[in-house]
Amino acid sequence: MKEFPPFRLDTVNQCLWRHRDNGDDDRIRLTPKAFGVLRYLVEHAGRLVTQNELLEALWPDTFVQPEVIKSHILDIRTALGDGPKNPQFIETLPRRGYRFIAPVNDVSTESAISVEPVSGKLVGRKAELDCLGNSLQKTLTGRRQIVFITGESGIGKTALVDEFQHRLVADLIGVRIARGQCVEGYGGKEAYYPLLESLGQLCRGSAGDELVHILEKQAPTLLVQFPALVRPEHREMLQQEILGATRQRMLREISKALETIASERPLLLVFEDLHWVDYSTVDLISALARRRQSAKLMLIGTYRPADLALSDHPLKTLKRELVVHDLGHEIALEPLETSEVAEYLA
Repeated sequence: MKEFPPFRLDTVNQCLWRHRDNGDDDRIRLTPKAFGVLRYLVEHAGRLVTQNELLEALWPDTFVQPEVIKSHILDIRTALGDGPKNPQFIETLPRRGYRFIAPVNDVSTESAISVEPVSGKLVGRKAELDCLGNSLQKTLTGRRQIVFITGESGIGKTALVDEFQHRLVADLIGVRIARGQCVEGYGGKEAYYPLLESLGQLCRGSAGDELVHILEKQAPTLLVQFPALVRPEHREMLQQEILGATRQRMLREISKALETIASERPLLLVFEDLHWVDYSTVDLISALARRRQSAKLMLIGTYRPADLALSDHPLKTLKRELVVHDLGHEIALEPLETSEVAEYLA
């Protein structure tokens, strides 16, 4: 864990935290690639990092326009509340690159912030929790489950998922849980980014070596998206192996790898804010739902229907098709009753 007050960079869980004056810590969302750029700059704090160095480290053997780096730097600065004119964290050296200028301290992992959700007061959602529990029971028998939790902003989609996850942890069922979140404006920039975020968490956990081995054997096209998980010389080997790989091959490899991971222990993937999802992830959800092999795999996706209502986003069509063919189902959250609101406020 790297600390540059008031921020902490959690390299294990791949997330950024901001420490508030009242003692609380807020998690700040970054896309996987933006996190990778920030991590590289922090780990090389105090020295110039050229654009070419960043491209080689994070996009090896892949042609990427330099403007992509500028876009990620802008997002990082927004997250940090930093600016290019009077920077506190990232200094731009025109036509040369970037330098992380804030003091950086190493923090013991023992003091790392826990990302395990804590059960709060959830009222009025017993039926929805029972529905998720029924889906989990089917998952444990090898019947893969796709569940869409829908509702408007603030209605409790995340709170419902948090409570469900808390109960799984409390019951010691042994389910692997990984969560990723789609980010507004990035649906067309980075394929599979909720998957990359969620798998990145798992691969940096206690079973990381085992999961990396599975990806190496079954999904090298996915493993190369995690340069921090493999040695540079090994990554070069993988790059040669996947040279010319198609999107279809990558989709097949990801699907197979997730099924293999789920064969060791049941796997729950949570993709939040699917109204901002990229098309590659939509294809992945479709493939996972339609594959016939038995798999102890459950995927929960949350989204706001109103954000898709006026668009031609393929997620609308996919959800409808999966529900019609009994390959997935929807939990549509309604506003709480007056009595439930009173109970919540009591």
